[in-house]
Amino acid sequence: MKALIISDNHGDTYHMEEIFSIYEKEIDLWIHCGDSEFTEENPLWQNYHTVKGNMDTTNAFPESSVVKYYENAFLIVHGHLHNVKTSFSTLKKEAEKEGLQIVFYGHTHIPRVDKEDNIYFINPGSIAQPRGPIHKGTYAILELEDNSGIIRYYDEDHNPVPQLNEKIEL
Repeated sequence: MKALIISDNHGDTYHMEEIFSIYEKEIDLWIHCGDSEFTEENPLWQNYHTVKGNMDTTNAFPESSVVKYYENAFLIVHGHLHNVKTSFSTLKKEAEKEGLQIVFYGHTHIPRVDKEDNIYFINPGSIAQPRGPIHKGTYAILELEDNSGIIRYYDEDHNPVPQLNEKIEL
């Protein structure tokens, strides 16, 4: 299974459409972690599972979502309501309550993978307003098979960013 994760594109329709056209045939699950600033009528939402970020103006998106895909399930949040800039404790409680091992979040704009008590917290970074070690926008693809996988990061020009990649074991 391949899941593409994107967040914090702040109205950047171009990159989201471009990413979709590049990966349309190889991605199984499309995830957006909020702050698109698009309305719910945007045709991209026919493909993406999304949540509401602190910069989204519509109330049509949920604050958090559990997406089930075959034998996998993931928690998706933006993170502004979960204090992700200081701790994963609120997210961890929500993931534990749902019995989930993978959480996708945005808000910080920093691409990273953290693990606490066998729960992975994955941030794809931001296409429009990157922060952290890469000075270009980023997104991530999770490749998962059985109980292991890899999170691969790409920059806004779709070049691999291997120094950010992380292997995971569930």
